[in-house]
Amino acid sequence: MDELKLVERLRSEVPLDIDVTGAENRWRRRAYGGPVRRRRPLLLSGVAAAACAGAVAALLVGHQEPGRTANVAAVLDRAADRAAADPVPRADQIVYQESVTRRRVGGTGRWYEVRTRTWLPAGGAGSGLVIERNSIRPRPGEELPPDGESVVGPCPASPPIERPYLGALPTDTGALLDLMADQGEGDRGDRQWAAASDLIDRPAPPRVRAALYRAIAGIPGVRLRDDGVDAAGRHGVAVTRTRDGVRDELVFDRASHRFLGTRNVIAGKGNPFGPPGTTTQSSALLDTAIVDRAPLHGPDATPSGC
Repeated sequence: MDELKLVERLRSEVPLDIDVTGAENRWRRRAYGGPVRRRRPLLLSGVAAAACAGAVAALLVGHQEPGRTANVAAVLDRAADRAAADPVPRADQIVYQESVTRRRVGGTGRWYEVRTRTWLPAGGAGSGLVIERNSIRPRPGEELPPDGESVVGPCPASPPIERPYLGALPTDTGALLDLMADQGEGDRGDRQWAAASDLIDRPAPPRVRAALYRAIAGIPGVRLRDDGVDAAGRHGVAVTRTRDGVRDELVFDRASHRFLGTRNVIAGKGNPFGPPGTTTQSSALLDTAIVDRAPLHGPDATPSGC
């Protein structure tokens, strides 16, 4: 049995009141050369957790100076100011997002790309829609995220941090840092960073997104690098944190300060998926818009929890 399928099966047999997220994520880091961001129930395969997580493309980057702590807060302050100026959706409107995630089959096989489109109600009272499409079809023995549609919610009873639309999260930076520290395992900084990486590309009101960016600046171990690349090939400044020999990058546009996407890069020697500088996975947030309605789901759409 494929190791990732085994982990998924065992995870499904653990009682819901036992949190094994930290242990699971540590196993995935060792097995696939990089972190796998938490699987969201609203995604059929998740933007960053799928049947086979792995590497994007063996993209080697040149030598760079060690990450800097100076100016991290300044970069994220500018990103927060930009986010806060975005339009605020009405409770009866829909927030649309399109994103792409790129990985390698089983961490060592062919490269593939999952394109995800979501329509989520800003008020949280209605149902949302998620459509995912994989760029390649599986060959015998390969495990790939399937194409499909999912109907999400409504989710009023779920904890605010677990809802597809993050409208109920605190806008106070300290309160948000405390909330993120309550998630997962590891030390406080590890927990906060894991939560922030999970929240970073999910739809949220402008004030919540601004608070999240400023909160990230307060996470221990955060650094700044001059260049990062998202899954769409766009370059920007990267806010980073390194753990278990893998550097996680949150990429922001240098000019507009908008969030572009994520990248995970091998930072230590001895990783079976490549030398230091090898990208193991990446994502890109391609579009965000406020619309009045979502498209009708197809007959094969499956219900999804929150």
